[in-house]
Amino acid sequence: MAVMSARLEFPVDASAMRRLRGFVADFVSSNALAADDQARILIVLEELVTNLAKYGYRDRAAGSAEVALQINSGHLTLDFVDDGDPFDPLAIAPPNLDAPPEERELGGLGIHIVRSLADEVHYARREARNVLHFKRRVTLAAVVNR
Repeated sequence: MAVMSARLEFPVDASAMRRLRGFVADFVSSNALAADDQARILIVLEELVTNLAKYGYRDRAAGSAEVALQINSGHLTLDFVDDGDPFDPLAIAPPNLDAPPEERELGGLGIHIVRSLADEVHYARREARNVLHFKRRVTLAAVVNR
């Protein structure tokens, strides 16, 4: 099976999600992914971009990020690379979903959702950039529609 990949570098600004939606839609269409997988990819990217824009550039103007998508043997890998402040979102403890809402700590729910949408997720800091590697099994629409 051929490896299919695409990459997009973009500024972290108000137009980032619009660009990413178009990029993901093209990738999903070109690779015959199921609509559910497109929704999952966008949920992950929205969480990562929103957090980066809000918290990633404490002492400076926002920078840039890059998304690489790849399909290989029924698995999607998503690499999200940014030039924001060093931050490992996977180091944050998962929220206590059993506690009543009024007793829960604020924050952490978005990255919990990202983790739950992945079969594997890893963080690394490389060359002054945050790298989040996300992998999950996907359904090819061509297989579903047979």
